[in-house]
Formats: sequence, C-alpha cells, structure tokens
Amino acid sequence: MNNKGKILIIPRHLVLLRFIELPSTDASEIKNMVEFQAFKETPYAKDEIITSYKNLGSYKKGFSCIMLAIVQKEIIENMIQQAKDEIEDIRLETELLYSFLLQKGIIKSDKVSLAINIKKEYAEIVITDKTKLIFSRSIKNRADLMKELANSMLFYNRDKANNAINDVNVVYSKEIDVKEIRPQIEDYFKMSANFYEYSNDLVSLDTSLYISFLPKEYNDKMANKENKKELWLTSCLILTAILALLSLLIFKLHEKDKTLNLLSKQISSIQYDVDQLRDFLRKAEILKSQKQKGDFIINVLKGSYDLTPSDIFLYRLEYDGRYDFSYKGTVSSASEVFNFVKALEKSKYFKKVEVKYTTKKVVQNQEVTDFNILCQID
Repeated sequence: MNNKGKILIIPRHLVLLRFIELPSTDASEIKNMVEFQAFKETPYAKDEIITSYKNLGSYKKGFSCIMLAIVQKEIIENMIQQAKDEIEDIRLETELLYSFLLQKGIIKSDKVSLAINIKKEYAEIVITDKTKLIFSRSIKNRADLMKELANSMLFYNRDKANNAINDVNVVYSKEIDVKEIRPQIEDYFKMSANFYEYSNDLVSLDTSLYISFLPKEYNDKMANKENKKELWLTSCLILTAILALLSLLIFKLHEKDKTLNLLSKQISSIQYDVDQLRDFLRKAEILKSQKQKGDFIINVLKGSYDLTPSDIFLYRLEYDGRYDFSYKGTVSSASEVFNFVKALEKSKYFKKVEVKYTTKKVVQNQEVTDFNILCQID
C-alpha cells in the first residue's frame, strides 16, 4: 500500500480481475452489463464487494473490451483504517502499471509484449497484444517468481487464440537487485529482455485512471463531515450576529438614531450567512430524499437480479424516475419471456407487469428473442 498524497494502491493479488467482451459500445449499457457480470463472478453478496472497471476500447465491431476489477469490501475497509490521513482515492496497481507501460513506450504496438513488475514482496505479470491488455496474473510471493512465471505462461498458452510472446520487459523499483533475475528470465524465454527501473511510485504518474475502489459510504461520510463543519461555522456566525444585535440594542438607550443605522448595517452583513444556512438546510432535505429514493431503487435492482433466470441476458434496465421500470434483454426462447413476466408479477415492488414487445432476430447465426417488459411500481 502507498498512502502518499492520500491515494492508496491495492496490489493485484488482492483483486479479482477479469478481461471480458461485452456486446455494446454504449457507456450506460456497458455499466449495467458490468454490474450484472460482477455478481456472476463472485460468491459474495452485493454489499460485500466493490466493483470497478476500465473500458480498454473496441477491437471488434459492436463489442467493448472491459477490464473488470472486483475486491472484497472488507479489504478496502482495512486499508482505510490503517491509513493515517483522509483518503482521496484507492487505485488498482494493475491499471497504474498498464498506464506506465504505455506512457513510457515499453510495450510495443506491433508486438505481443510481456511485462513483469517486480516489487519488494510480490510481483505481477501482464501481457499486451498490440498495446491491448489481455492478461494479468499476480505473484504473491516474489521468491516464487520463476515458478509462477512458468505457471502463468502455461495458463496463457492454453488459449489457442493467444499469440506467442515476442517481446519481454521487466520493470522494477530501485530497491530490487535484478542481477540474478535477468539471466533466469532470458534463459526461460530464449530471448533478450528489456529492464527498466522506476525511481518514483506509480501513483505519481500524470495519467487518467478509471478504476477506483473508494467506497460510496466513505465519500458520504466525508461529505457529511464537511456539511457539519459548515453548519457549525454558520451557527457561530449567527451567534456572533445575535450578540452584536444585543449590544446594539443596549446602545440604543443612548443613541437611538445612530444605533438604528448600525443595526441596519449589521442585518445586511449577516443576511448572506442566513441565506446560506437556509440553502444548506434545503440541500440537506434534498439529499435525504434522494438517499431514500436511491435505497428503494437498489432494492428493486437486487430483487430483479434474484428473479432473472440464468438464460436471460438483460442489456438495459431503465427507470423513468417516477413509476416505471423497463427491462430490455434477449433470450433464446420467447416462452422464457413470459416465465420472466410471471416471476416479476410476484415481486412486492410491482403492481403491473406487461410485455411491450418481443422481436426475433439472428445474432452470430443463432435466433434469439429481443424483448421489452414494462413494470409499474406498487
């Protein structure tokens, strides 16, 4: 972990990482698909994990390559407790490493490049095909580097679609001695390897990052802390203003006209603070209402996920903000659509469920049924 600059880095061996292709290039659709995919990848409940992802780009028409990252919430909470300062963000070391390799031109646009990031206690192997990140594997104990490297290559080569490695790179922090490692790696791959030392932490890179594991509750907690601070300051200002008014009222016994003028000036000076307090209280009520609404929507989504059969693929779930939820997806048989409707009708959240349309189409030489189901909130 590295908490320099209030940013923590979580190493690869603490994270479940998957490289998946999703049949969409629309950002909102991808987000919904990623959420459903994350539940299928782990045995944990939704509130026990934190999910984030990076869109690596579209390498096939109509599809997006996604790096999906899942971590147990307990791990993140422990990291936050051990940190001394307030946390600005929690980043995945794999994404930082990938950005470093791109920024420094270490991975080649015309080769299949393997890069090994060697740290004091652990290591990580990543493979890119023409700069597209396709493989990542952690080595929890650096002493097992060569053994785990062989296991990683065995796993990589099992997929016949993967191209052969023709470029080998090693990046390492300045406290690592690579004298013994260099001949071992070059002998294993039967080719020369490029070695790069980086003097600063990867977190110091000036690059755009997408994967973040900072819990929403932590952000809310920090926001509430700032709100309380603002409320306290506003209260102090109001109290100060009241004391000033009392002083002016006492002085009024001696200089009525002069006191009235001063009173008018004081009222004008605190009007802004009063308006700020009123605005703050209004925003607090709005936040409270939005939180209640958000909790209800989350419960509906969880209930929907539990009711969705495994052979139905939902690619869009829409909510109009008031009464209607819309489910859009595909299934191999139209009869399964009506089975899904019956399941939704039993949900305590909906009073009316109806099929808006079903349409048959052919995807990758297979006939599927595209459907849209409209549900009204009870």
